[in-house]
Amino acid sequence: MSLLREIEDADTDTDLEADKELTAYDDDKVRLTRYYGLVPKHLFVDATTEEDEDEMSDLEEKDDSEAETGFVEAIIVIANGGTLLKIEENPYMMQDRPVVAFPWDVVPSRFWGRGICEKGYNSQKALDAELRARIDALALTVHPMMAMDASRMPRGAKLEIRPGKTILTNGNPAEILQPFKFGQLDQVTFAQAGELQKMVQMATGAVDAAGIPGSINGEAAAGAVSMSLGAIIKRHKRTLINFQESFLIPMIEKTAWRYMQFDPDNYPVADYKFVPSSSLGVIAREYEVGQLVQLLQTVGQDNPVYPMLISAVVDNMGLSNREELIAQMQQAAQPNPEAQQMQQMQMQMQMQTAQLQLQLLEAQVAETQAKAQKYAIEAQLEPEVVKAKMAAALSTNLQEGNADDSEFAKRAKIAELMLKERDIVSNERIATLQMMNKKA
Repeated sequence: MSLLREIEDADTDTDLEADKELTAYDDDKVRLTRYYGLVPKHLFVDATTEEDEDEMSDLEEKDDSEAETGFVEAIIVIANGGTLLKIEENPYMMQDRPVVAFPWDVVPSRFWGRGICEKGYNSQKALDAELRARIDALALTVHPMMAMDASRMPRGAKLEIRPGKTILTNGNPAEILQPFKFGQLDQVTFAQAGELQKMVQMATGAVDAAGIPGSINGEAAAGAVSMSLGAIIKRHKRTLINFQESFLIPMIEKTAWRYMQFDPDNYPVADYKFVPSSSLGVIAREYEVGQLVQLLQTVGQDNPVYPMLISAVVDNMGLSNREELIAQMQQAAQPNPEAQQMQQMQMQMQMQTAQLQLQLLEAQVAETQAKAQKYAIEAQLEPEVVKAKMAAALSTNLQEGNADDSEFAKRAKIAELMLKERDIVSNERIATLQMMNKKA
């Protein structure tokens, strides 16, 4: 009974609200309490003594100090808070507890943490009080009221306000009756209700137009909307990671351990590491698509990154024929063999054309050089040819005698002067050709 008492003291949450839709019957019912955890060894031995005396005799042979100290990982089932139905040592291979608990929001020194409803509880209560106060104020400020002098009203008159009603008074009605306004509705309550609604949505994660101020009607700039969405996505991602680490991964590991322990033929024992992957939420998906579209506006269509960005945008959309679009885009991105051959042929033709043009330029340069050499040789030979022609001219049309000798001398003198002049001109031409050859 000491073991049961300690377990009952550890479990403080015993008040469970009954389901109002179901009829509660106390007959033939047993409330079970399952406990998975460490139990002092002496309490475990005392509880198992009555069930297995042979095992107790084996334990008595051991050292008393060893048997009475330490803890045992056990599984305990208690009925109606006072009857022990089952107690056994943890039979599982990894000595783990078959219970997975997941707090949505981790709070120090609180096992269950803080839930979504608990995070929005205070804000919702304040919002309800604000709306109730506004409704009560509407009943006093909207409906018409009348202030009157009761001493000047007819005896037994019942004042009612309705269209076409005749009101009898003892005297001037303007002095006896007066419309009465109880006050105006405070407009601050409406603004406070809106702010409280935003607080509820921020606490619970139910973000809409009120959660992102001005993002729907265009009052906020793109940078402010991006910052708001970044904070929202960060909170969602934190919750998702918390869910994976606190619930999903432990549950998968415990399930794998059970299969490996009780069905080793189909599930061989090994050290597996599970890495869960999840898809993006609606808000994160829209935010990512917006960023990809902005990147598309800055990248040209001839850029090799452009098809990848288009594929990422289509992949994040919730289209019914998304897979078909992605398949067609991948097929279009694959190179066509015929187009490749045509492109290769065009490149070869361009290379051949460039080679032919280079050869043509080389031939023209060689021809120009040959002509320059020819002109240089002709320029060098031209003085000799002129001398020969002049010698021939001097020796023609001459007869024997002194007069012819003087005529020949004159001709020789003129020829010598002409040869000197031609030599000067020829030297200038040779120098000019040499300079042209050096430049070429």
